[in-house]
Amino acid sequence: MIRLIPILFFIGLFNNLFAEGTKQLRPKESDYGNVEINDQYRPFALETNIDSLHRLYIHIKSTSEKIYFGFQPQNKTLGTGTFRIKDASGTVVYARTSVPVATGAGYIENYAEAVVGPKIGGLPVDGYNPLSFSPATTGDFYIEFTTTLGTGTTYHFDLFDITVVDVSNQPINGRLWSYAWDFSTQGGFNQFNSTMYVYTADKYTTSIFFNGMEPYGFVVSCNSKGTQNTGNEAIDRKSLKDTNATHPEFKVFLSIPDPTVYTAATIPTMIADLSVIGSPITGSPVKFYLNMNKAGTIEVFLDLDGVAGYQTGNKDVILVDAINAGGDTLIWDGKDAQGTFVISNVTVGVSSKFATGVTHFPIYDDEYSPKGIIVNRISPNASRAAVYWDDSNIPSGTINLTGASGDSTGHNYPVVTDGYGNLHTINTWWNGYENNDLKSFTFTMDGTFLPICLMNFISKINESSIQLSWQTASETNNDYFEIQRSTDATTWVTIVKIDGAGNSTKIINYNYTNISPNNGISYYRIKQIDFDGKSTISQAITVNFKKNNLSEVSTYPNPAINSITVDLGDNINTIIEILSLDGRNVTKQLSILKLNGTSYSIDISSLEKGTYILSINGDANLFMKQ
Repeated sequence: MIRLIPILFFIGLFNNLFAEGTKQLRPKESDYGNVEINDQYRPFALETNIDSLHRLYIHIKSTSEKIYFGFQPQNKTLGTGTFRIKDASGTVVYARTSVPVATGAGYIENYAEAVVGPKIGGLPVDGYNPLSFSPATTGDFYIEFTTTLGTGTTYHFDLFDITVVDVSNQPINGRLWSYAWDFSTQGGFNQFNSTMYVYTADKYTTSIFFNGMEPYGFVVSCNSKGTQNTGNEAIDRKSLKDTNATHPEFKVFLSIPDPTVYTAATIPTMIADLSVIGSPITGSPVKFYLNMNKAGTIEVFLDLDGVAGYQTGNKDVILVDAINAGGDTLIWDGKDAQGTFVISNVTVGVSSKFATGVTHFPIYDDEYSPKGIIVNRISPNASRAAVYWDDSNIPSGTINLTGASGDSTGHNYPVVTDGYGNLHTINTWWNGYENNDLKSFTFTMDGTFLPICLMNFISKINESSIQLSWQTASETNNDYFEIQRSTDATTWVTIVKIDGAGNSTKIINYNYTNISPNNGISYYRIKQIDFDGKSTISQAITVNFKKNNLSEVSTYPNPAINSITVDLGDNINTIIEILSLDGRNVTKQLSILKLNGTSYSIDISSLEKGTYILSINGDANLFMKQ
């Protein structure tokens, strides 16, 4: 038994064949892929960089852990490059040191040494002789570089390794990460065959196999939106022509993120099925409702052309939106993809998808991807992930909204002069979790055609007046509007008459300023009158006007089904409370989301139907939950 002790000791040391760096970037020695600094003025890992999204991080969980590292720079002139290490607070904990350029501590002689990893205590014998650092604190440390090659001149690392080990010198992979890695393949047609790992904000891990991509110099980053963040997901996820729009957000690793630090998400469940609220009426928006226990992205496909399934380029419509946990709504304007209102008695086929862990991979200036990337889900469930794209903004661009997951049928770029992705941002996205058959059903549009499609009705409190504004998406036979006011939401008085547009299919903006508002709570609504005398009435909005200007609050819609929006005007320091009429405070059971500086959305879907008090700094505003 005594003789087994050194044997077990050696086995433990040889277990550190887990380098983290070149080994992952270049699975074979003949592969291409190295880290680059200062390429095209990009800030990645530069000492002068102040953007936390462009750093190279090393996570330390315990002060018993240690960092071993080494490099082989392409330029082997001593002093051409330096490095230093900072802790999570930004304090320098490893002073600026020249990058090793020849045999000795911190210099990796060849590819084989980079793959074997650091030599600790003389083992493994084929490893490189590392530099080391013992952190005194925990958190995300980061390493920074300088170069004397000149402004905009790239400093390359042909080989590099940064390995974290525990107290027993056992390597811990999945600790080296960045929001935006900067790489080079050293040539326009050299292929990149690395696999990298993305950890989303909602704790989903997926892998990207680059599968022979030919990008030359490039940045690897991922986010939750795409190439833009306009709030319209169908637009945000499109690739962009002649624009660098990558927007780093998620952590990207060279190895599977250490699960003891980066824990996995739980699978979402549906609390209430996707459904249509009320009776869908021709000429008016249709509202869908869904209650999931987790936030995510909903896609609703509306089959309007009589051909089974969603078809692009015809009447069928796709709705895409982010939804909140605990119940949320999605609105369809009632029109087909050609802009025409769906007529009565048409049966609308509905199918839907729900996804969380949505991951976008926008890459700039990637000329060629002959086979397309391959994505696999790692946690919480392991499976091949379908990838999606919308390159309709790109010359010769293709679209795939149904998903592709084959080894050579992914988002592969057509061969075109100068490169398909040249100077463009090409976006691919996938889901950490997706349910592609969330809910399917049909409904029929009611033949009652409303004379106007009212998009919104809002108020703004000025110093001595209340400005009322509303928008119509369409008008049919519309003679005029009456603005009506009430102090009790029961007895209404018309305060002004405003001419309508008659017939219109364009968005029209209306406004009216009530220069003599009532002091305190008032209710406003719009009565619309046709040329034949028929009328419709909008939902009411609540306004709390104080002539001393201590409070400028509006609440809409009122009545409401799922949520209300509260606009606090110029008030900043406020206490928002919801009370029942018997005085019970129900605020804690509600979700309150800040929309901007002084506007809030309050989820009231869990409340029983009835009248409630919205208290703003003690001032009462009544609203009705339907």
